[in-house]
Amino acid sequence: MTLSLYHEVEHGHSLQAYSLSDSTHTDTPQNIIETSKKDRDRYPIAILDHEDGHLIGFFCLHVNAGPKEYGYYQQDYALVRGFSIDDNFRNQGYGSHALNDIFTFIDSTLQLEVNHIILAVNEKNILAQKAYKHSGFFVVKRDVEGQKGKLMMMEKKRDE
Repeated sequence: MTLSLYHEVEHGHSLQAYSLSDSTHTDTPQNIIETSKKDRDRYPIAILDHEDGHLIGFFCLHVNAGPKEYGYYQQDYALVRGFSIDDNFRNQGYGSHALNDIFTFIDSTLQLEVNHIILAVNEKNILAQKAYKHSGFFVVKRDVEGQKGKLMMMEKKRDE
């Protein structure tokens, strides 16, 4: 598994085969890409199989306005949006692995000064909460009102 900044030429063919049967608690890769085109503070990230480069997951890393939307005004915060794993690759550890490698990716590819990653997860999305906790995230706020119900804010700090 490897993380890569999304490039249409390199990853577009895999995007067509991306299977996300339930987008109740997340956004589609296509929507993330379109929104990112309009906002230079949003980085669409592809989670790829390191052997064949096939797209197995997707998310957006949003700096500046993203964290501020949830009350985080420090410059070293980034928000994960729309995290998903293709239905065909779920429950194989790819999501946890991607989130475990996120600071390395930020340093090497995006070269941003980020020391905290935050995300908002629907309180009903228990499986996602478990995966995030497994990847080092912890709950910092509960009962945040979201478009699709109550959310929990979770955070992961850079290892010091």
